[in-house]
Amino acid sequence: SSGINAEYGEDGQYIGQMGYIRSVSGPISTVWLYEEEREFECQAFQMKPVVPRKQDKVVIITGNRRGNHGQLINIDNDDGIVKADKSLELRILKLDSLAKLSAHHA
Repeated sequence: SSGINAEYGEDGQYIGQMGYIRSVSGPISTVWLYEEEREFECQAFQMKPVVPRKQDKVVIITGNRRGNHGQLINIDNDDGIVKADKSLELRILKLDSLAKLSAHHA
């Protein structure tokens, strides 16, 4: 999903580097690497979403609400309490279904 912070998780010179996903086209992700200050293309599965923390802007990355945005209000074990951007509803979602939105996301 574009606009999320992610970590490159494969072998090679970029392993462990953080960036944000600029675009996804089929199996290819275009990622801006913060440390390198440049774009990088890789297989989408090579990027791991950054687990959000309390007060982070988030996007839902799984399930029927995939793509919806909100703010992570609180964390309770493996669950996140998210205030939806559009409806302002509070939703309880599994943390692994959320990704931290990049500050660069439009």
